[in-house]
Amino acid sequence: MQLIAIINNKGGVGKTTSAVNLGAAFAEKGIPTLLVDLDPAASASIHLGLDKKNNEHQTLCDFLLSSDRVLSKFIYPTTFENLWCIPSEPALSEFYEELLQEEDVDFFIGREDFPEEYEIVLVDCPPNMGNLAYNALAISHHVLIPVQTQYLALTGLELTLKTVHKVQRHLNSELNILGYFGTHYDRRTNAAKEVYQLLREKFKEQVFDTVIGVNTKLIEAYQAQKPILSYASSARGAMEYRALAQEILNRLSGK
Repeated sequence: MQLIAIINNKGGVGKTTSAVNLGAAFAEKGIPTLLVDLDPAASASIHLGLDKKNNEHQTLCDFLLSSDRVLSKFIYPTTFENLWCIPSEPALSEFYEELLQEEDVDFFIGREDFPEEYEIVLVDCPPNMGNLAYNALAISHHVLIPVQTQYLALTGLELTLKTVHKVQRHLNSELNILGYFGTHYDRRTNAAKEVYQLLREKFKEQVFDTVIGVNTKLIEAYQAQKPILSYASSARGAMEYRALAQEILNRLSGK
């Protein structure tokens, strides 16, 4: 099992879109994949049709309140074969902070809580460096960092990297930065190309070759509550996420 946290302290970088569609891309290859929605915004849950407002399913908040804390009880299949999800809801952050105060614990999910049948576990982190993000980083083997291909996005990386390095020093020495990938890549502009080149110069081989371009089909897929791989399988966005997933698998296997 490989636990991979997808994180960036800046919102709107395509973090959740990437979590959902990478999960679908791994699943499409026959890899049992679990997506853990640790973001109280619950956008990944909504994207996969697990909106708390429209369903009676339980979320991570219910896991926090449960007496036995068996995580497998809160895992739901999605409409995409081989892809499962542990959903979130807006109250998650508040519930978690109360738990930390009442039970004097550091984290509420550990590696040992995940069933072994999932080969890849993707954790969609909140767009801040709070306790939920620390929990994700403390239990993960790897970090994936999406970077919006705009100049301001580069400055926002500093806090993300400081947090990752802090976790590496004090909580999880095994944590590895698997790589960076560009998002919202507008092929019509020189700015996007320049920012991607700056990423390459700074992080070198850690930057994946595949970039995720601007694509209206990605927005439509979210609105349809489906991964783009099922909503518009031949769209450029679907092909890019397939390519990125393959790069990630190659890197995980040491190719």
